Amino acid sequence: MALPRTGLAAAAVALGLAAPALAQDSADPVAHGAYVARAADCVACHTAPSGGAPFAGGYAIASPMGPIIATNITPSEEFGIGGWSEAEFARAIREGVAPGGRHLYPAMPYPSYAKMTDEDVSALYAYLMQEVAPVDAAPAEKTDLPFPFGQRALMAGWNLLFSPDPGWTAPAGLSETEARGAYLADALAHCSTCHTPRGLLMNETAGDYLGGGSLGSWRAPNITPDTATGIGAWSQEEIVSYLATGSAAGRGSAAGPMAEAVEHSLSHLENADLAAIAAYLKTVPPVRSAVDSRAAPQVQPVALSDYESAGWVGNPDHAAALAQHGTTDGAVLYNAACAACHGVDGRGSADGHFPDLAHAAPVTSKDPSNLVMVIAEGISRHAADGYTVMPGFARDLDNAQIASLASYVSETFGGAKTGPSAGDVAQIRVGGAAPWILRNAAWLTWAGIAAAVLVLLVLIALVRLLRQDGRRAA
Repeated sequence: MALPRTGLAAAAVALGLAAPALAQDSADPVAHGAYVARAADCVACHTAPSGGAPFAGGYAIASPMGPIIATNITPSEEFGIGGWSEAEFARAIREGVAPGGRHLYPAMPYPSYAKMTDEDVSALYAYLMQEVAPVDAAPAEKTDLPFPFGQRALMAGWNLLFSPDPGWTAPAGLSETEARGAYLADALAHCSTCHTPRGLLMNETAGDYLGGGSLGSWRAPNITPDTATGIGAWSQEEIVSYLATGSAAGRGSAAGPMAEAVEHSLSHLENADLAAIAAYLKTVPPVRSAVDSRAAPQVQPVALSDYESAGWVGNPDHAAALAQHGTTDGAVLYNAACAACHGVDGRGSADGHFPDLAHAAPVTSKDPSNLVMVIAEGISRHAADGYTVMPGFARDLDNAQIASLASYVSETFGGAKTGPSAGDVAQIRVGGAAPWILRNAAWLTWAGIAAAVLVLLVLIALVRLLRQDGRRAA
């Protein structure tokens, strides 16, 4: 199914996103601000799914600590940012501090937006204030993280450690095009927010910049130019195609959060800017990832007869039958759910519309997260080449069946020795393994309280000693 480019443009207008001005044309600040908003992907996070008003908030951003609800950033005086000055707006998106001193969580990627130029910040403010319709309502839900993460004042310490000072300086040694790509990737598109692994305190680990990171249920893969585990073997044209359409034949197909980034942001950028991003990605230091690729898969020869199973009841070519069938035979499940599009042998279609599974990143990755989530949730993506859809099977298959299907696919087409278990699938679907800070939050909190009490007692003791010395001297 394909949506024409004109239909995509109409959909963008319906969302309040007019056609962009030239990427670097700032003659009209409002038009320039609309392009900045698109490049920064503001609408994706600040618009509730399934028909929410543009920029009115309500989208639940998954985090290891719990969902963070995006706020209303329309120019509503009461519920949005209508009462904010430009300086207050700039501080919020660059430093993560809203008017009144309220700290934001870095799910709003202010460590990246800190690098935005004054011109782009001013243009974005003008666009939101002048072109976005005010919505006089707050999101139905509010962010409510468990203790101690709900204490926003703690973010002041995190910011001191990990948030950069505002301002943009291009990395040394880049051409003008590569420098433009660096700005787009680092400041606006905030690629490192997802594609850089996180440290113990949920900070980006600078030494592994763009080397791949966990997004809870999903994994953002290595996008450095490492030839074995990154995109070093991709041509610049393939990178541009992926950014514009979410697909590069024989390389990958965007799903989950990346599909959202392609649909709402990257597919709307000028080709020159996409080429600049691709050029920049080719310049970053390569990182060898431990999970983003295996050795070249040895695809098992498969024939239709291999899918025969005496235990199968129902029509093996009709995926709906899976809902009434409890088989955990991975071959049977593949035949019923996948073979019609990807082929009995997993090679997909000749034109690449249905990917060759032996070259699909979710299949070849050592981390099964993306394969599990694509099976469960499917793919739904509007982009420059139309609409791409793959059905999800979350309602048809339980965790054990998804595990069997994922194992069959990764072992048969991806060269894996073993696949995920039902327990692995259950954990992936609820957000993945808890990070270190969440697992240790209780004792860290009490240790912090104990340390604060100890410091207070020491200070009290010192004050008493000073007073006693003063009395003796008198």
